[in-house]
Amino acid sequence: MLTVADVDSFLNAPKSAVSAMDWRPGLSKKDVQWWAWDCAIEVNGMVPEGARIILQWRPVVGAASEKLNCGLFHQNQRVYAIDFDPDTQHTNKVGLGRPQYRQRFGPGTHEHTWSEEGYGYAEPIQNFVDFAALFAYFCTKTTLQVEGGFRRPPSQQLSLGLI
Repeated sequence: MLTVADVDSFLNAPKSAVSAMDWRPGLSKKDVQWWAWDCAIEVNGMVPEGARIILQWRPVVGAASEKLNCGLFHQNQRVYAIDFDPDTQHTNKVGLGRPQYRQRFGPGTHEHTWSEEGYGYAEPIQNFVDFAALFAYFCTKTTLQVEGGFRRPPSQQLSLGLI
């Protein structure tokens, strides 16, 4: 299992996405309103297997608010993430000794960091004015460069072929 030191070393290494942001529809046939960008990343001139960035976005659906998840993966483990989720709460089941251990918080934007028990620990962070600002914060925290920066997902109407 990855250690906190392994993850910190990975987070601090300069990284770049191998392609510009290019949203694709649907995570699954059951959940077609979601859009995703899944991209390999280059670290120290190499593209290691299992190193990637995954963004997931869902527009407003009925009473459910818009959501955005930004996740950085190392050795196929989600080692750092920011979730914009104005509707649900989060409960930490890992992170012994950390301020939010076994605490429930939310709804709202929160940041996931690696702990000795692995993935899952999160703390609330500031809400962002827009997704471009949230993504810029994510890239700063993960030392990640993305050519062209943040691109908003296509509108729901375009995805349905109505325009």
